Amino acid sequence: MKLFKKSRGMSSPQQSTRGFELIPNKKYRLTRQMYLFPKQEVSPQINDYLTIGAVVTYLKSGEVVEDQNVRMPWVYVRSEMHKKADMGKGQEGWCFSHYLQMAEDEEDRV
Repeated sequence: MKLFKKSRGMSSPQQSTRGFELIPNKKYRLTRQMYLFPKQEVSPQINDYLTIGAVVTYLKSGEVVEDQNVRMPWVYVRSEMHKKADMGKGQEGWCFSHYLQMAEDEEDRV
């Protein structure tokens, strides 16, 4: 299991990632496959698995970690993928902000 080094700073609600500010309740696309975790830690427990291009809504930021000289906060997101009809829209969980990019329709509104 990979361990990330906790970093200091970037504690404001809007977090900078890949050259833009994350804005609560805005939609972002994943630039890589990733798991949504129930806690701010990489663990065998997962809430969901999302593929490249999946759309998520950014809800809040958590701890900042560093991996290979990249500082990134954990972010809590909601998947916009539909699961089963009786479950409504996807799952919520923690992932890394570094792999988010603003969704095209959100770029037009900024």
